[in-house]
Amino acid sequence: MATQDQIQGGWTELKGKVKEAWGQLNDDELRDFRGNFDQFVGWIQQQTGQTHDEVAKCLADLEQQFRPVLQQVANTAREYYDQAKDSSGEAVDRVKGELQAQHARAEKLVRTRPVESVAVAFGAGLVAGVVVALVLRSK
Repeated sequence: MATQDQIQGGWTELKGKVKEAWGQLNDDELRDFRGNFDQFVGWIQQQTGQTHDEVAKCLADLEQQFRPVLQQVANTAREYYDQAKDSSGEAVDRVKGELQAQHARAEKLVRTRPVESVAVAFGAGLVAGVVVALVLRSK
């Protein structure tokens, strides 16, 4: 799995190669064209006077050169996603198991001590009613 430093280094190197090819580009301008290839190519054409095909070929060459870095980034992202998915699934299973166990304990308690359970429920309802009445009265 690629480290964040390796990924950042690959991206920095790719940006450097783009700047080397078209020196008038800066970081802000590179960010502005995120994901819009045609707009990016058109902007480079305006700035350099190169044809669409020349710009597209240069970008294709850079993409080919940095394909291993991009693939490594994609693989790392996929690994992180898979780990997160597995971890969240395990957490859900643990919580579900704990809730089922607590439910079973509560059910057993009610079956073994029904009178006490009714008394506790009645007392909790009475306390909740008094609290609600006090809150409503204070308004």
